[in-house]
Amino acid sequence: MGKKKILILGGTSFIGRNLVEHLLLRNDIELTLFNRQKTDSELFPTVQKIKGDRETSDIQQISKENWDVVIDVSCYYPESLRLVLTHLNSKPQKYIFVSTCSVYDAEKNKSPLKSENTPTLPCTQEQSTDRTISTYGNRKAECERILQQSGLDITIFRPALVYGKYDPTDRFYYWLYQIQKKDTLLLPETGKRVFSTTYVMDLVNLITESIYNSSTGIYNATSRVETSIGQLVDSAKLQLKKQPQSINASSEFLKKENIIQWMEMPLWINGDHFTFSNDKVQNDFQFKPTAFDHAVGETLKYYSDQNWPEPTYGISEKVRLYLIAKLTE
Repeated sequence: MGKKKILILGGTSFIGRNLVEHLLLRNDIELTLFNRQKTDSELFPTVQKIKGDRETSDIQQISKENWDVVIDVSCYYPESLRLVLTHLNSKPQKYIFVSTCSVYDAEKNKSPLKSENTPTLPCTQEQSTDRTISTYGNRKAECERILQQSGLDITIFRPALVYGKYDPTDRFYYWLYQIQKKDTLLLPETGKRVFSTTYVMDLVNLITESIYNSSTGIYNATSRVETSIGQLVDSAKLQLKKQPQSINASSEFLKKENIIQWMEMPLWINGDHFTFSNDKVQNDFQFKPTAFDHAVGETLKYYSDQNWPEPTYGISEKVRLYLIAKLTE
């Protein structure tokens, strides 16, 4: 058996970077990365690279070779996916696509622990080319439909909130930073609301197994179907040996102060409906999610090595102190 020829679309940012690092430990695959070489282009000097923008005619370059497996971690637009599929020279053994649990309509369907059969968002022509975050789920849902109609053997993974090293979003890190650096912790609804999380290395392990696993279909790739800010805070406090004072902010207070769920108050949703069952992926894969405390610990180590940069996500320090002052006056 020769080496499996794998094309990764992306590969140097967050999920892709962790994936490439992991795959380079194997000796039975031959990797090629197709990306713009704008993000950390100096990474992986020994790996074959094709430079190009997948949204342009650059994508024609992938048709020069045949691929055993295509792993797509960088697709955000339906037309971009159609371009890729058009320029595959031959049918790969599998097309692995990283989607998102944001394909579900969380506003219309507030049931907890959604399965893969839960209806997904529609996508209009206008939404399919929109560049704002508000249509992210619609666009990913449309990409899934394109793949399902492609005739390819596909595996689609829908992670929830992904966290771990190289995460550029700071949504999870926001809370780690608060515990490390602040004496007072502003907790929304005592930190009790639950949501699903995906540890990046669990997702990487699933993608790797999928290269060899015959299972195809759509999977919620959630490591922990119910996590809360409170659980995250407790784990980090214990590991960092910190004890900041907690101050509770009710949902009514946050709404009155116009604090936007998730965006301004990271990981907070006023409800318990951003949760997704992982029964199917546990049945079809050798999926053993990393213990939460260990995953948090590995993430803490990474940010400690980065010297605790200030998060770019969430409310500003000025607003945080203002809210605390209002709650304690």
